[in-house]
Amino acid sequence: MGIAVIYGSSRHNGNSEQLADLLVEGFEADKIRLSEYIIEPIRDYRHGEKGPYPDDDYHHVIERVLVQDVLVFATPIYWYGASGLTKTFIDRWSQSLREDRAGFLTKFATKTAWLIGVGDDEPRIKGNALVQQFQHIFDFTGTKFAGHILGQGNKPGDIAQDAEALAKVRDIRAKWRP
Repeated sequence: MGIAVIYGSSRHNGNSEQLADLLVEGFEADKIRLSEYIIEPIRDYRHGEKGPYPDDDYHHVIERVLVQDVLVFATPIYWYGASGLTKTFIDRWSQSLREDRAGFLTKFATKTAWLIGVGDDEPRIKGNALVQQFQHIFDFTGTKFAGHILGQGNKPGDIAQDAEALAKVRDIRAKWRP
């Protein structure tokens, strides 16, 4: 059973990445930093003539994700939602749905997913929109949404002071056997 950690921060070793790393520490995980890839915005061909999709790194990244059983999405909370990197990656799933809807959804239906969000403006309250967004995404794809961790942090390393988020990581790890 494999784990893919999808980091949506533009900052390496930021708070969301640090919290995700604590969650998967000791497990073999494919760590995917979206900031290291070129993933263009979706081109919507639903209601017109289909043109070429962007020639970028999307297919490489989604293939790495789809071969794993457990997905951990780690994103800073930007403007009460997912980071642009995370959202652009998920928007491109529309391309995969157009290419092979049944196959794509069948693969996602075998996955279990976790969400980690870290922000600085009351994230356990204002981050609920992020959680709800991912609940809807996983409902659509048939993915089991195992849970979420919302943490507080701004400057790199602030997450280490969030006792509640760290306790949630410990609780999940005590029960988790990916």
